[in-house]
Amino acid sequence: MHRYILCVIILLLAREANSQHQLVLLKRGDVVARFQVGDYVKCKLRNNEVKEGMALRYTDTAIILRGDTIPFFSVYKIHVKGKRKPDLRYKLGTILMIGGVGYFTIDQVNTLFFVEGQSGIDEGVAITSASLVATGAALRFIRSPYVKTRGLSIRTIAPDSRYYRYE
Repeated sequence: MHRYILCVIILLLAREANSQHQLVLLKRGDVVARFQVGDYVKCKLRNNEVKEGMALRYTDTAIILRGDTIPFFSVYKIHVKGKRKPDLRYKLGTILMIGGVGYFTIDQVNTLFFVEGQSGIDEGVAITSASLVATGAALRFIRSPYVKTRGLSIRTIAPDSRYYRYE
């Protein structure tokens, strides 16, 4: 019986010792971005200094990089490219781009197979589809890779947190 209890205690301690913390940026209870140990972190500080490097560990008050430490209170912006979910602008831009290309393609197929005596590209359709694609590209690709920490909560979370995600 004593060996069983000892094994359970050792397994629980091993889990806690082996678990890696994550850094999350929260806005109104939603995760904006998530960083794992070993991710490349790039921060712009309040004194306009840029610090970057591989994250070795996250504490309750700081990010420990290889050869440097960044306290949470000094972070002004954090680079989150590839870490956040697509928002409404990104999705709308994708829809506009697909719509512009689809409109042009449908018009070309219609002209080629179903309209007699007309060939080439219709100028009105070309302008409309080009403007849809350009607007969609602007909405989709013009987005700052940084997010300001004003209004966000920077938290270090453990595996028992509801925000933790295993990847």
